[in-house]
Amino acid sequence: MPSNETFSAMLRKSRCLLAPLVSIRDSSVSEMLSFLSPDFLIVDMEHSSIDVPELQNILMAAKPMHVVARIRGLEKNEVKKVLDTGVSGIIVPGIETPQDVKDAVAFSRIPPAGVRGVGPGRASKYGYGFKDYVMDSGNSAVMIQIETKKAYDSLDEILDVPGIDGCFIGPVDLSTALQIEFSWNNSTFVEAIDRIVAAARKRNLITGIYSPLANRAPEPILSRGFNYLMYGADREAIQLKYLESLQFIREKLKAIP
Repeated sequence: MPSNETFSAMLRKSRCLLAPLVSIRDSSVSEMLSFLSPDFLIVDMEHSSIDVPELQNILMAAKPMHVVARIRGLEKNEVKKVLDTGVSGIIVPGIETPQDVKDAVAFSRIPPAGVRGVGPGRASKYGYGFKDYVMDSGNSAVMIQIETKKAYDSLDEILDVPGIDGCFIGPVDLSTALQIEFSWNNSTFVEAIDRIVAAARKRNLITGIYSPLANRAPEPILSRGFNYLMYGADREAIQLKYLESLQFIREKLKAIP
């Protein structure tokens, strides 16, 4: 839950925080998830139809829980509008070069640290808390997504850019990009993940990774001590539970004459 400690500082000293991925626009889903006491929520704007108005409704429904937004991509106005809703941080997908990282940081910070404009949105209490909002605007966590071969090949240069708080590993996209099997039993895949984690920790950066709910062997992920896990998605939870229940009832029906 929010406190005087910044979200990024809390993440840096944490281990395996569980953050469900929200992809359903209806804010009642996020409110329901917040009652289950996850460590925070991640809203997926990259692969869902959720836009800024829905994001803001989700934030209000999940309050006072921390919410991170995985934004659509590296675009100045997108970053500004998302941060103006009051999210605790953003994950920026599609990062491939050091310049991309510099832009992500600049778009996220107000002058002189960056080029982000500020407005009287929800994050500033609609203008009534504008002074505190400006003072605290640099506390939003900025995390970049490592998911392409180009990003992986330029990993050290990317992570050396000042101002980022951490990185998030997209294991499915990364394994596809590197043309290797996505499996924790695949040594090549594990080596790639461990290289990213080691490089991030060397620079005291936050690390996160996706883990599906269907994973019944999470030990390789847990043992690596990621700061947080994007732990499954709301749609995945619905699918898994319905599948389990349908199979259960159908097996029971077979035993009835």
